[in-house]
Amino acid sequence: MTCALCGREIALGARFCGNCGGEVSDPEAATVVLPPEASDALLARLRLMFAGEYDVERELGRGGMAAVFKATEIPLERTVALKVLLPELGLTATAAARFRREASLVAGLDHPNIVQVYRVGQVGGIFYIAMRFVEGRSLHSILETQGALPLPVILAVLRGATRGLAFAHQNGVVHRDVKGGNILVDADGRVVLSDFGVALRAADVSVTAAGTVIGTPSFMSPEQCGGHRARPQSDQYALGILAFLMLTGALPFESETLAGLMQHHFFTPVPDVQLARDDVPRALAAVLQRALAKEPDRRFPTTREMLDALEAIPFPEEDRRESERLLRDLARGVPVPKLHTRSLPAVAAAPTLPLGALAVRRHWWRSPAWIAGLAAATVLTLGLAVRGVRTGPDPSAALPRLPPLQARPPAGATGGATRPSLAVPAATGKLRLLTTPPDAEILIDGRRFVGSVVDLKLAPGPRRLQIRAPGYQVFDTTIVVTVGQTLSLGRIALRSRESSGP
Repeated sequence: MTCALCGREIALGARFCGNCGGEVSDPEAATVVLPPEASDALLARLRLMFAGEYDVERELGRGGMAAVFKATEIPLERTVALKVLLPELGLTATAAARFRREASLVAGLDHPNIVQVYRVGQVGGIFYIAMRFVEGRSLHSILETQGALPLPVILAVLRGATRGLAFAHQNGVVHRDVKGGNILVDADGRVVLSDFGVALRAADVSVTAAGTVIGTPSFMSPEQCGGHRARPQSDQYALGILAFLMLTGALPFESETLAGLMQHHFFTPVPDVQLARDDVPRALAAVLQRALAKEPDRRFPTTREMLDALEAIPFPEEDRRESERLLRDLARGVPVPKLHTRSLPAVAAAPTLPLGALAVRRHWWRSPAWIAGLAAATVLTLGLAVRGVRTGPDPSAALPRLPPLQARPPAGATGGATRPSLAVPAATGKLRLLTTPPDAEILIDGRRFVGSVVDLKLAPGPRRLQIRAPGYQVFDTTIVVTVGQTLSLGRIALRSRESSGP
């Protein structure tokens, strides 16, 4: 993120700008600091635009995508929460059409665990959603003051939130931003989900504020970190992160940088919650373990099945009544006795692969798939050598390097090199890695890929992987992709030319 006061970058999770001292409220919601005059200007603009229809009172909160205001719908004299997409997002025509379509779909979701949407519209170039105003508190606010929650409260929250998610998923709506700030507890102790299905994809917006983060990194699934479309299993993962937070009072992964946090989601196993407290039922720990699987196909096939697993956990009537009482108190801001949990072991950093660090590789590439793949690459290289292909040692390669694969020139071409095709057949494997520096150029069989995070489906077999950046040594090696398996290389850190020595 960047500070809206001075424009300097703000470290992920920081509460204050290190340059000007401006406060960053709710970093987990990608909320940015705004000058008072900017907030007042938007409020004044909305009051003018909605005059006669809504009486806009005050701003309730602001995130990276939208701002929420408390307002009164004048004709019906009812209080509403008015969510408006920030004008500076620069929505394209396609994104605007998708927003209206998805928001209208959400407006049709009628479920007790989903905040009711009254109206979706556009006024003066600003898109808005009028929702039921929930008198209560967000789960994020409750966790900030309480820390870890009692087990009956956790079961009640998880069941309520999962009921809402399962209903939405059955109706073709994926939330895409499940977190504590979007789960509300009303004055009656009921758990309701808000902002359902209206989080636009990053590709649909043109954000003019440099460094704005789309989504909430601490709750993003590995596939979302890799830029893939969110599925119901992505919501399951986010709910698993939230359950971990309720049980332990802390997030499973924290990092000073966004890339570091994404790296944890990709590679780092989630700590065992039973190490933090003794009252966690084994069945609940099993639900979390499945919901937090790195591969979405290893999570629950449907969220309804996740709900069935949660409802199978014993929940006596006495505990249910106790959870309702505690939730009512928490929604009103009444403090309840705090729980003390044990500290979990520090999460180890995800693997980082420096250029040429063969010793490091031997320690962490221990999977049978990698060993088999390495053997296959060696046999293939030896076979090529017998046929007269030179395979002499290369100081910049940590593994034997194959020559670039040749592609058939396109029809009508008169000559010249062409980039090899990476057509992906039905049977594929997957390559997953991150790079340092983040703007490094990634090439697979000569084809260039953009981005510091790679999560690609590839045809099986040996592939030449090159990573290069100005001022750094080139990383050039051979990998072997296996059908149905993910080859996770962790973070590949290029070595500076200046530090390489003679």
